[in-house]
Amino acid sequence: MCLRLGGLSVGDFRKVLMKTGLVLVVLGHVSFIAAALLHGTVLRYVTAPHDAVALQYCVVNILSVTSAIVVITSGIAAVVLSRYLPSIPLRWAVFSSSVACALLSLTCALGLLASIAVTFATQGQALLAACTFGSPELLELVPDCPFDPTRIYSSSLCLWGISLVFCVAESVFAVRCTQLAHQLLELRPWWGKSSHHMMQESPEPVEGDLLSGPQL
Repeated sequence: MCLRLGGLSVGDFRKVLMKTGLVLVVLGHVSFIAAALLHGTVLRYVTAPHDAVALQYCVVNILSVTSAIVVITSGIAAVVLSRYLPSIPLRWAVFSSSVACALLSLTCALGLLASIAVTFATQGQALLAACTFGSPELLELVPDCPFDPTRIYSSSLCLWGISLVFCVAESVFAVRCTQLAHQLLELRPWWGKSSHHMMQESPEPVEGDLLSGPQL
């Protein structure tokens, strides 16, 4: 008898789960690099703990790095699970890490959106706090600024926009990974078909078939 998971054969299910995990790994690495670039080019000059806007920038960047690490971890766990489907602890690990990944990525996206909105509203005043002037009209008159003040505004917005796109993509693929792990755990579904039809096979050979690979 043929074993099927959520309408997919075991081999197809493995491929979908592995591809989802690999996409999460790639997205996590790119998000981590974007957050590192943002810190290296912009936020390392924003050192005003008494400034609420500057503090918000730093908190969001820390959240971006944390989210990227969780995304990478969740992706690696999904790739490993695609090889060892019968492992119940690994199923729960992927399910819980994917849920955490989706929530963190969504929170990160909202924080980045808030940073972009605040920057537009304040005209980047917090980004220019390290300089000695108080008006953006005097940018070209301040050669002793520790960075190029004419580019920090556009650079920060560009990096925040890129990070926002990747955080949204991470949320989407994390939800997809959660759905796949949910099908493996056969929990009470909150969408789609009943989990009673997710896995159709006699109880004894199921685990052996999963371990032996997609020989259908």
